[in-house]
Amino acid sequence: MSFSQEIINDIKLNNSNPELIAIVGPTCTGKSDLAIEIAKVFSLPIINCDSRLIFQEMNIGTAKPSQRELEEVEHHLVNIKIPDKSYSAGDYRSDFDKVFSKLKANEFGTKAVVVGGTGLYIRSALDNLNMPEVSRDEELRARLNQSSLEDLQKMILDLDPNAHKDLEMRNKIRIIRAIEIVTSSGKPLAQSRSKESTNRYKALYYGLNFSSRRKLYDLIDNRVIKMLQRGLVHEVETLVKKYGESEVLQSTIGYREILPYLRGEYSLSDGRRLIQKRTRIYAKRQMTWFRQNPDVKWFYHE
Repeated sequence: MSFSQEIINDIKLNNSNPELIAIVGPTCTGKSDLAIEIAKVFSLPIINCDSRLIFQEMNIGTAKPSQRELEEVEHHLVNIKIPDKSYSAGDYRSDFDKVFSKLKANEFGTKAVVVGGTGLYIRSALDNLNMPEVSRDEELRARLNQSSLEDLQKMILDLDPNAHKDLEMRNKIRIIRAIEIVTSSGKPLAQSRSKESTNRYKALYYGLNFSSRRKLYDLIDNRVIKMLQRGLVHEVETLVKKYGESEVLQSTIGYREILPYLRGEYSLSDGRRLIQKRTRIYAKRQMTWFRQNPDVKWFYHE
């Protein structure tokens, strides 16, 4: 029996009447395929919880499901924004609530399958992680954008020595947002994202991963090669012509590495290796997020 069938049987036998079925885990583990299979069996729609599938026209570099797959099962929170400005976990929670309120429950009382690898979004929308209500400070952002990555890293660690535990320290956009939050709130990043004792929604959690980390890393490396073969460079060129080097492109793995290549700063091979390396690091960070949830039932590919 495949573990997809094990999960389907587990859902059928569960008597907790969950509002949502959540499929989580690191990138490249088959979450989307499993979510579609479950959605078909239980006649449920899918709510996306991948921060980059939110954006239109970012298809190849995000491994977005095909148009056929998106039409095969009703999908929500996919292609809802253009990639000209950033979209936060707070924005996602608000949009998630709007979608959830409009969906009708099936016979189990379940409304949707939630699928994605963005742990911050999952924890914000489902698990009741408080998000800081700090608006964008354009003047501060413009000033910080003039600083080097190294200066920004020093700045956030001076403000919050533990910030590196919750932050991608090679991502300028994320660091700038963290500085914005810490300076405005006067609190460390972890305190600004405190978790309430009760979850916002009742969910069954299933996690996908690989027994061998090497196997996952090999799949990630091969996926990046296929993305480049499918036309990732052209996709980035097209987006830059339409939206410039927006915050979204600068903060998205697979896109921000192509930008310096387009400026002639390094070779495409260098860009490819950097995407592969950063995606592997991101997969490790995803697992750190999801391991914090004791309710996830894990299934491992061999």
